[in-house]
Amino acid sequence: MKTPSKFNWMTLLVIPAISMVFLPFGEEWYGYVLFLILAAAFWRGMKLASYRGLLIILQHGCVCLLMVFFSPWNCWYGIYPAIMAGHLSSFFRITAVNVLLMIVYTLTASFYGAADIGEENWAWITVLIFLLGVPYFLRSQQLYYEMKGELQGANEEIIRLVKLEERGRISRDLHDTLGHTLSLLTLKGELIERLIPVKPDKAVDEARELQEIIRNTLVQTRKLVSDMQTVCLSDEVIQASTMLESAGLDVQVEERADDIPPVIGKILGLCLRECVTNVLKHSQADRCRIILHNSTGSYILEVEDNGRGLEEMNVQKGSGLFGMKERLAMIEGRLDIESVSEGGVKVTINIPMVDVPVKEVTG
Repeated sequence: MKTPSKFNWMTLLVIPAISMVFLPFGEEWYGYVLFLILAAAFWRGMKLASYRGLLIILQHGCVCLLMVFFSPWNCWYGIYPAIMAGHLSSFFRITAVNVLLMIVYTLTASFYGAADIGEENWAWITVLIFLLGVPYFLRSQQLYYEMKGELQGANEEIIRLVKLEERGRISRDLHDTLGHTLSLLTLKGELIERLIPVKPDKAVDEARELQEIIRNTLVQTRKLVSDMQTVCLSDEVIQASTMLESAGLDVQVEERADDIPPVIGKILGLCLRECVTNVLKHSQADRCRIILHNSTGSYILEVEDNGRGLEEMNVQKGSGLFGMKERLAMIEGRLDIESVSEGGVKVTINIPMVDVPVKEVTG
């Protein structure tokens, strides 16, 4: 995600600086001196945060003198201290500066005589209202981009953790699947070597068994590699439906979720795969319903069957649920398992929505 480049606030001094060529203050040299002090304080205040409060007061003082000596409409120069106030560290400080601005500018205009009771020349107050709103707007924008950056960093951390978790899962699968099998193949090879001189017929039988183990290992390896591929949620839903129907289950699928970020779709796909595996292995169900939809601020996946239920399946002690909970914990997701009144189990996965888009997660 790209964040907007920082705006060069010094460019706002270009137009008033050019206007000085046309002598807006006539022959009164002190008007130009006040503008130069205002411009210098603005330039310095945007560079040095430590002196920003004092420089804001100095700028407002210059604006007030321009209002007194020339016209209340010179309050528009207050845009510069207002912009600087928008870079203060808290809304409380901004409010304090705005209260000071409103009191001082009103008193200054009254001194000039434009805001006396009964006068109709109150139009300059619209400029004052605008100046009061500028700091709040700028501070809100600053907080928005800060939160956006933090959220982007959080999503990048989630992606990193997902990769680490997947690498750990792959490592466990390789150890559990291939490690045991390769050890068995080594023992079988040594046994065949010892049997060939004394029992060649038995050695042949062992060799055939060794070939069968190798074929099974090849199948397991291909499945493991297939599982390592990037998970696409829509493909997982189709595959889950196909697997359940092939096993003779009546399947109902409802997809009502839009714009699911890739990292969340990957985790939902892995969880759906595990849920379907549990249904096929443990539930003894003949009907399964898969629902994927958006709720208020969440993506929700529901997998419900009409099988044996929680007590019979004893799903809390295994069935890959620990791995599902680990994945969901990384994105503040929640896993709920409950018995269905007419029998069976309902698994509900709830993942909060994230507004900032995240990149595709690969190996």
